[in-house]
Amino acid sequence: MNAIFYNALIYPQFQTAGRPSAVVITKNKISAIGNNLQAFKKEYPKHRLVNVGGRVIIPGLVDSHTHFFFWARTINTVQLNGLKSFGECLKKIKTFAATCEPNEWIVGSGWSPDRWDEYHSPTAQDLDSVTGACPAALFSKDQHMLWVNSKALKLAKISRKTPQPCGGRIDKDPASGDPTGILKEVPSYYSVLKLINRPNTAQVEKNWKIVSKKAYSRGVTGFHSMDGAEGFKFFQRLHKKNKLGFRAHYYYPVEMLDELINKGITSGQGDETLQVGGVKLYADGSLGAQTALMKKPYKGTKDRYGVEVTMLADLKRNIKKANKNNLACAVHAIGDQAVSNVISGFEAAELNSLRNRIEHMQLVSSGDMARLLKAKIIASMQPSHCPSDRGIIRDYWGARGKNAFIFKTLLKKNIPLAFGSDGPIEPIDPLVGISAAVNRTGFGERGGKFYPEECLTVAQAVYGFTTGAAYAAGRELYSGKIAPGYQADVVILNDNIYSMPPSQIYKTTVAATIFDGKIVYRDKQNSLKL
Repeated sequence: MNAIFYNALIYPQFQTAGRPSAVVITKNKISAIGNNLQAFKKEYPKHRLVNVGGRVIIPGLVDSHTHFFFWARTINTVQLNGLKSFGECLKKIKTFAATCEPNEWIVGSGWSPDRWDEYHSPTAQDLDSVTGACPAALFSKDQHMLWVNSKALKLAKISRKTPQPCGGRIDKDPASGDPTGILKEVPSYYSVLKLINRPNTAQVEKNWKIVSKKAYSRGVTGFHSMDGAEGFKFFQRLHKKNKLGFRAHYYYPVEMLDELINKGITSGQGDETLQVGGVKLYADGSLGAQTALMKKPYKGTKDRYGVEVTMLADLKRNIKKANKNNLACAVHAIGDQAVSNVISGFEAAELNSLRNRIEHMQLVSSGDMARLLKAKIIASMQPSHCPSDRGIIRDYWGARGKNAFIFKTLLKKNIPLAFGSDGPIEPIDPLVGISAAVNRTGFGERGGKFYPEECLTVAQAVYGFTTGAAYAAGRELYSGKIAPGYQADVVILNDNIYSMPPSQIYKTTVAATIFDGKIVYRDKQNSLKL
């Protein structure tokens, strides 16, 4: 693309004298930005002129924590997100099961007892009643619990005699000792997952076009991936065909650490489109499953502290080994004890020149703030989890919730923030994330903000999805800003999120998304001519 976009309100993510109104794109880079349209027309006489009609232009939005490949691979499965009752879930599963062949796996995700009108802990027998002869396995909304039926338990050889795995938990009936059908964390349900057939590459590539269009429509031009090893192979395949369509920053599972070291793979390898981030580790589980690792017991219990998915000694060893071999670490930690453990791991590594990060970091003890800063840890957080989780935070953490999702406090402590969604657990939608960070309420809700002292300004929230995301990926010298020499990844918004009522930000629509100098999305409902 060779074009001059003018009559705009440009928020470039760096300090300027006045609000720029024009930006020049030459091929796939930003050439110039400023207010002197006549000078730009003279310097770039062959560039097309595009009047954006006073719309807002910001850098392309990057989701710093996704399972993008998983999203594409699972969009054809049964989706239970947003259902308000257990009965609705069973009904939808039954309808889906009616389309399946006998013995075909029924796979899905999104169930959440804490969000149903009435709490109900699902069982294998519940699932048996609607799945017939098919084995079934459905992830919870947070992806940390797997609900399986009796046939799946039998095929995976999980019984009353199966010992509890390290870092996982098989829920068992206290009277009979039989598995209930709820498996928590990967070590408990891996034996089920390995039995499930995956969609073929052609089907996933077809799905990729669908999810890409959805992401573009919300201004996404890049993502950080926490998918499994097959995800990176898929990204490579698309990239070689010039069909990846995003700036992708990928983290391998830590189980591949020795293989990565032997192959000489390090953080930063790749190009401006597809790049190695490092390795992904787990310190604990999730809040919804009550497997997030806590310093004090969950509210209403005496001895429930969560699950230490990776023992502290192993965490330290793997972080140190990865960092020593120039691989940054992204470590999942939700509970305050897990966060503290991860900080200890980075402290023991004694190498903070890499862009190490903690994923989620939902609850942080005040005593760990100084340690976070000293270890130069990036806080990779998901604002949309805040309004989504506030109810179960009250139920499970009580007053400790004041230390949950402390965006403003972290910024004041100069701890770098990178924002994401954890999609598809929450929608891959940075505009919704920006709204959540600014309002700390659900869509369109008034009042009742979750600890409003932690609300961010719009500028601070946008930073987390642009410059903050670029910094977390080591791409800050060419990505995350609208500046000369930077990538031409740009979003044009129909609404001014900086001046509109904060409660309405979630309604913001995208006029156009430009990736690598190419228009990848345009809103056909508006008058913007591109």
